[in-house]
Amino acid sequence: MGRIIRYRFFLWAGLLPYLLGQAIAFNTNESFSIKNFWLGFLGILLVLIGVELFNEYFDFKFGGDRIFSLKEYHIPDYFFTAGITVFIFAFFIGLYLTFQTGWLILLFSFLGFLGAYFYVGPPIRWAYRGFGEIVIGLCYGPGMVLGSYYLQIKRIDFTPIFISLICGLSTFNIALLNEIPDYYQDKLVGKRNLVVKLGREKALKLLRLSLISLFFLLGFGIVLNRVPLSGMLVFLLLPLVLKNLILIQKNYENPKIFISSVNANITTYFLIIFLLGIGYLK
Repeated sequence: MGRIIRYRFFLWAGLLPYLLGQAIAFNTNESFSIKNFWLGFLGILLVLIGVELFNEYFDFKFGGDRIFSLKEYHIPDYFFTAGITVFIFAFFIGLYLTFQTGWLILLFSFLGFLGAYFYVGPPIRWAYRGFGEIVIGLCYGPGMVLGSYYLQIKRIDFTPIFISLICGLSTFNIALLNEIPDYYQDKLVGKRNLVVKLGREKALKLLRLSLISLFFLLGFGIVLNRVPLSGMLVFLLLPLVLKNLILIQKNYENPKIFISSVNANITTYFLIIFLLGIGYLK
């Protein structure tokens, strides 16, 4: 199941925060560089491809995705080489953009690489030490949104920081929820993520707390005029979120049924980012 969700994670959680950061930058009515937009987009796309290649390679090496699989699969060594290659191309794009904008682009690129490579790569292996979900939240939240915003505006402001926390919490929720049905598999291969460390019941409590914090931030942001009014439409998703939480509580022992809850969570994430982005483009 983890492999299926990962590709959705690549599609939704990867590119959308970058586009949201660009939308916030566009909303400032300052200069907007189309060239920087497309170069940044290409750089992020290469990084996300590298992340997938590394995750597939290291999960195969450590057995994380195949212990309960009925089908045998083999990940060739060139996945690692390909991952390094795309990161090198991404580095040169980041280096060029650094000279065009400022040194923070290089810092964002470096921190992104540390998060991407060492998520499952040795010797740190964040996902095996209970820090993987936090790393995902930081990389796909503040890392993506702030880096994208800085690429256009060449400074960091409060609004993108605030919005990046909403993105970070959303991706944290996806990562946490995705690990619940893989509890036994991860435990057997020594993947001491938050769900394994806390147990599934406590992990579900953490998920509920994180979702409450997410909607609190959205509401607080609207009051502070940092979240566009279109963000109010996100609260229409509350019935879906509450219904999904009930299904999660009932079906976390059944991975086949549980996947619908993961799909609903990803849909919620997509709608939140989409509605925020549309608001900033007005």
